[in-house]
Amino acid sequence: MKKRILFIHHSTGGLLLFFGRVRKLLAEKAPDIELWDHGYNLYSYKPLSYLFGPFTFKTGLSDGKGRMTGQDFDIFISNDSPKEYAEIFSRKSDDRTLKNILAFNVVVFKNCFPTTRIETEEKLEKYKKYYSQIFKSVSEYANKFVVFTPPPLRAEKTRPEWASRARTLSDFIVSESKKYGNIAAFDFFDLLADSTGENKNMLRRKYCNFFLSSDSHPNVRANREVGLEFAEFLKANCS
Repeated sequence: MKKRILFIHHSTGGLLLFFGRVRKLLAEKAPDIELWDHGYNLYSYKPLSYLFGPFTFKTGLSDGKGRMTGQDFDIFISNDSPKEYAEIFSRKSDDRTLKNILAFNVVVFKNCFPTTRIETEEKLEKYKKYYSQIFKSVSEYANKFVVFTPPPLRAEKTRPEWASRARTLSDFIVSESKKYGNIAAFDFFDLLADSTGENKNMLRRKYCNFFLSSDSHPNVRANREVGLEFAEFLKANCS
């Protein structure tokens, strides 16, 4: 029987799946894994999701072959969402959203790049608190969990001190995850960020959108390269 994985994400995760060809790679490297994913909830008028969902990521739940199921789990997650994940994972086990999430063997979840806009030390500490709460909650379940560190901002959208705090948060998530037997961290931030120079802790210039200087979504090259890493990670940690 295949091991079912649920990847909860928004646009950055959707682009990683599509341009990174993660499902294709898993079919080759780990055919025992079935990767489902959940984007934004569907439009209230569902036919719009089939028309526009692939572009707006309002696709709800997609199956192991990437086909929209026409369902969603009422997962209300903003683009800056540690607090919201903490709330969802602390709900009672009979909650519809949580119950549907926990039906999968492995749950992969991520925040988007607005999370790494950390202007103050107080905000950093708040995020650490939420991640600690998340880890404590999910450690009580039998499922395996994979947490993504949130992706970095490009230089035009951040400052060195904000980016430094983003690196601190990423390192905290990785180190804290190691305290729990059923949690692993995929260090998305580290794979995308420069480690030295003027662009330190910011989205690598080679991974930036060339045409939109305000866009921190990693480009096609980034998704192709990180997609390989993600597939290998899932093979090693979730097979």
